[in-house]
Amino acid sequence: KMPKEEKEDAKRKREEDDEEKDDDDEPVKKKSSEEPVLKKEKDEYYAELGTKEFKNNKTQKRVTVSSFKGNVNVQFREYYEKDGKMLPGKSGLSLSKDQFATVLKLADQIQAAITDLS
Repeated sequence: KMPKEEKEDAKRKREEDDEEKDDDDEPVKKKSSEEPVLKKEKDEYYAELGTKEFKNNKTQKRVTVSSFKGNVNVQFREYYEKDGKMLPGKSGLSLSKDQFATVLKLADQIQAAITDLS
């Protein structure tokens, strides 16, 4: 484990790295003070997890709850902007209801691991 001072320095560095940058070659992370909200669009629900802009391209991470062939899935995917529309990227993660329930059961342990590694 890292000493407390090193953890705090590493955390401060990550926070500084997350700050918006003016240089066009650097990604810009938009911070939102709003609470995430699950929105309904057609036959699915989604929430935006964060947006980045890089060289005039916009990407957005989303969590989506949808049904496919009668099975409800929770998906984590990055979306990109094309012609003013947000479209899903190729890679992502899709969890069944049972798999997502397992993740929720692990939430406290995951948070503890995040805290330990921060």
